[in-house]
Amino acid sequence: MKRVCAWCRKKMKGKEPESVDTDMPVTHGICPDCLREMLSHEAVTLREYLDRFPGPVFLVDAEGRIVTANKEGLKVLNKRAEDIEGRLGGDAFECKYAKLPGGCGNTIHCKTCTIRITVTDTLETGQSHTKIPAYPDLHHMSGENRIRFLISTEKVGKAVLLRIDEISMEKRELRDACHDLVF
Repeated sequence: MKRVCAWCRKKMKGKEPESVDTDMPVTHGICPDCLREMLSHEAVTLREYLDRFPGPVFLVDAEGRIVTANKEGLKVLNKRAEDIEGRLGGDAFECKYAKLPGGCGNTIHCKTCTIRITVTDTLETGQSHTKIPAYPDLHHMSGENRIRFLISTEKVGKAVLLRIDEISMEKRELRDACHDLVF
């Protein structure tokens, strides 16, 4: 099994089989350099700490509330920290289903929310996830197009670091054309 740092994505040293298969499963951990960076004894705020990581990163607590986010995360949402801290993920991201009766986490749509499922799984099992496709309904950001995130998660204490590795748009015309195809 190949070992890769979940944060810097560098290959980590460890025992590998003599024949290295390119389709070999990958496990993630944290490399000594990233660990040293995380555990440095500088007095920094949690947000400053998260700013050290590339890409938009959010710290999510066990209730699904955003504890804080790094600058890139705030930029993606076009919000200030005080606008999202303490809010449920769907409310912070302005998921259209979070506005339904019951709110974020309590609608029929929440049961299939990839972001919620992935964060919850990481929290409950400690299992990290890397580049999981998620299609949140964020029409305020994407208009009529569908937005696609690739997300990664890592458990940290009783919370989860949620990173958005990639953001892309799926054009409405392409999506509609695909629905018209008969298989």
